[in-house]
Amino acid sequence: MATIRKALVIGAGIGGLTTAAGLLRQGIEAEVFEARRTPGLLLTGGGFMLWHNAFLALRRIGLDEAVAADSVRMRFHEFRSDTGRRLARWHLDGPSERCGAPACALRRSTLHKVLTHAVGDHRIRFGSRLTGWAEDDEGVTARFADGSSARGDVLIGADGLRSTVRARMRRGFEPPPRYAGYTAWQAITRLPGESLVPTGTFFNLWGKGGLRFLYCRLNENEVYWDAITSDRAATGLDTLRNNRRDELAAAYRHWPEPVGRIIASTDEEAILPVAIHDRPPGGGWAHGRVVLVGDAAHPMTLNLSQGAGQAIESGVVLAGMLGRTPPDEVPRTLRAFEAARRERAADMVSTSWRIGTLGLVHSTPLCRLRDLMMYVFFDTVARGQSYGLMLDDRLERGPELPVAGATGGAG
Repeated sequence: MATIRKALVIGAGIGGLTTAAGLLRQGIEAEVFEARRTPGLLLTGGGFMLWHNAFLALRRIGLDEAVAADSVRMRFHEFRSDTGRRLARWHLDGPSERCGAPACALRRSTLHKVLTHAVGDHRIRFGSRLTGWAEDDEGVTARFADGSSARGDVLIGADGLRSTVRARMRRGFEPPPRYAGYTAWQAITRLPGESLVPTGTFFNLWGKGGLRFLYCRLNENEVYWDAITSDRAATGLDTLRNNRRDELAAAYRHWPEPVGRIIASTDEEAILPVAIHDRPPGGGWAHGRVVLVGDAAHPMTLNLSQGAGQAIESGVVLAGMLGRTPPDEVPRTLRAFEAARRERAADMVSTSWRIGTLGLVHSTPLCRLRDLMMYVFFDTVARGQSYGLMLDDRLERGPELPVAGATGGAG
């Protein structure tokens, strides 16, 4: 049976490159178009967690070992209060063994480099800003700001939270992303010392006034951290009267070590603010020969550490389904892809949003009640619900994640 021959992927982030790598694995040519002129901005940013489900998806396209090789396996996920009291501690070795995949911390640039290598530099066109497309019965033609065009069987919008493809699919009737009410100040710092930050534990500290602090070791010398501040937090970060590091140090001055040491060790230029947004769960990812994946389809807040994981899942699922699609069946397959992924992605978006609201509590009595709830329920009920969501058997059912046929080159 003849299948599609070429896909046009708009966006060279995690979702776009995963999709392209999966398509190549299926023997389908993929060309990736990125509006930014150089890969520099794509390689910036801090670290993050990739959970078991992301590695299970990466395994379907043969990339799990390459990503894990330059990552740090997490053995514990520990929740604490801003006084240092342990609220919950999740042991991750058991779930890793049961599902056959690790949970790891890594640099965002590490994942991006692995995906880029799998796709091949020659298939990624930088400085290609999409301006529109035209469909017909046999394919789709994309147009770019530099006057160039490209032809393929399908156009895949993987261009992020403020997706051009999404906006054009909706002809301007698209509300802006939903702001979550807080900012993540992300950085990687040089901080040797196992006694300060032990390898293999992801620390998640919850405080008052809308403050949280996350950190873990990336290697023997570097630590990734994430300071989350709400708009109502009593800091100078909104006006930046001083530099970011000084303001963050002041905001977290009463928190237990090593929070102060981590902030003090960080270069000012390394601290990058990210205003957290998502979009309420919804459909409309597929129309004709055009489809959305990753943050273009289902952006979510950072509270489940699943934004990259869900982009990877969607890319692998879509590539697998397109690998069995005749050219004239593309619209049907894209609708089936949305139907297969929409409920799971919506669960992730909604759960992540709800967790984020817990971090916005400001009154001391409510913070104490939240901490008590975490102490009582996070090692049992919350852990079970999180893993139930993360390792939902929808990952393994039906046509969603077919084993990739190694019929094409990966570049």
